[in-house]
Amino acid sequence: MVGFLNNNNRKAAVAGQFYPGSRTELNEQLRELFQNAAPRLLEKEQIQALISPHAGYVFSGEVAASAFQQIPETQSYKRVFVLASSHQYSFKGASVFCKGNYETPLGEVKVDIKLAKQILESSEVFVNKPEAHETEHSLEVQLPFLQYKLGDNFKLIPIILGTNGAEACKKIAEALQDYFTSENLFVISTDFSHYPDYENATEIDNKTADAICSNNP
Repeated sequence: MVGFLNNNNRKAAVAGQFYPGSRTELNEQLRELFQNAAPRLLEKEQIQALISPHAGYVFSGEVAASAFQQIPETQSYKRVFVLASSHQYSFKGASVFCKGNYETPLGEVKVDIKLAKQILESSEVFVNKPEAHETEHSLEVQLPFLQYKLGDNFKLIPIILGTNGAEACKKIAEALQDYFTSENLFVISTDFSHYPDYENATEIDNKTADAICSNNP
């Protein structure tokens, strides 16, 4: 049973399942994934948000690495907001984790606990539901990519969405809008299509990507 141990840190729950469980093996796999990832598309552009899949690294790790590869080598962030969908619990709004830090085989990812608590108290759309984080993979699998790319030079705001309702998601976005600045990075964890065949998935995912990029849902 995964628990909040070591000063209420959120322990790694899917290490050894979705990605390697040892520091050495994880670093090696990340090195290979970034080596095979797509190059930067916009060399001079600053990255404020990216979308990354959250399946096991053997399935979607190269795509995820291609997303994080878009971050310029010289860019740094004060905070990284990771918004991830809940696979274990359904609830209204979004759960902000503010009990401790997250852990992976690469070490601790420090949570900006003070700001996380402020966000939690800022709107009724945010809830204190730490159990939504405890075994959830969709947020955890993003963290080794961030650690590999950015080191420990950022603080994390971990948010699990318990709903995919359009109105609720709009309220969450509005509540976080003030933090969408050049000093912060937003990572949206989503797999897009799961089950359609390749031809349909390609068509649907391209339309979804176009809708996101054009801000025209």
